[in-house]
Amino acid sequence: MGNGHKRNEPCICGSGKKYKNCCLHKENYIPLNAIPIPHNPEPFLNFVPSTEYQGQKIRAIWNTLYFRPLLETFHEFLILIAYRMTYGKDFHELQVTIQPEKRHVTFKWWVAFCDWGMINSEHFFETEHGKIYFGNTTGEVQSLLQHAFDLFCLQTVNRLPDFFIERLKDTHEFQGARYEVTVAAIMARAGFDIEFLDDKNKSETHCEFIATHRESGQQIGVEAKSKRRKGVLHEEGVFDEETDFKGNIMHLFRKARMQKPVGIPFIIFIDMNLPSKDVDLQNIEVEPEKTWENDIDQIYSNYKSKQSPMPDPFNALYFTNFAYYYSGNKSDLNPSVAYIKKSDSPEHGISNIAVLDSILNSIMRYSVIPKEI
Repeated sequence: MGNGHKRNEPCICGSGKKYKNCCLHKENYIPLNAIPIPHNPEPFLNFVPSTEYQGQKIRAIWNTLYFRPLLETFHEFLILIAYRMTYGKDFHELQVTIQPEKRHVTFKWWVAFCDWGMINSEHFFETEHGKIYFGNTTGEVQSLLQHAFDLFCLQTVNRLPDFFIERLKDTHEFQGARYEVTVAAIMARAGFDIEFLDDKNKSETHCEFIATHRESGQQIGVEAKSKRRKGVLHEEGVFDEETDFKGNIMHLFRKARMQKPVGIPFIIFIDMNLPSKDVDLQNIEVEPEKTWENDIDQIYSNYKSKQSPMPDPFNALYFTNFAYYYSGNKSDLNPSVAYIKKSDSPEHGISNIAVLDSILNSIMRYSVIPKEI
């Protein structure tokens, strides 16, 4: 493993020598008995637990160890390393030179995170090692933190493909690529290995990636679609909540169905990309015809009336809404919402019901980010 330590920095062992002249070429310089084994917050991912050594905290992503400040929290590590490492130094240096309104949205979230840190500089508690600062998260900060955690989870096992990272950095491609990261992370936390498919190498009929359930060996094709809204995530125009509140995802549903791979089960995720509202559909005082849940019900009902008696190309539809960024710099976050439709007549069945249950459980805990690993 690499360790993220630079050759000319003081060696991590505390000898006083430069790293290149001391432990660089030693195979085992971290005492194995110094590594604790805490409860894994994501049992299907083999997180390497952090440990303290020589006054530093050691963390791992994929095949690299990072020696970090002892007081740095896991949430800070996600943003400072998992996010910034994935997008790269050149990306961030370029963003600094761009006019603020034209910057990549993740860099805007990064600036919001820095501002948030300054605002909460007086909120801290004392530990034996010093002060740890805290504060209520905002929509922008939570969006960056969740994106960073998704990147961290995906790269626990393997590095993201270069073509995929380039899509994330492209403002035109970001929204779709970000949601693919979201969905892939959900599947990874549900116990699946992920195989991304490169647009340049995919056949005419394709999905975003193939997920293989490690326990059962079940392969599933996964498609992810994100609804574009005016004025949101690099889209031109101004978002109008009154006119955009309904789902309006019929075309995404139609396009997604056409991406089914041959011979294996298929599931579809659709991102509603709307400000979430706590709507109780059992409350007769609410107007359910104005909710996107009702919009989905109507679209699905129309589809089934035309599809019967043909089998469905999909096994399940997952309509999600994890749009914290609509809250901006406010702390009253939009709640996470998921709406699910399971097919009763799929073209290719999934014999092990635990496979779909694991996906559902992963979706339900999507916004839960561990405080420490």
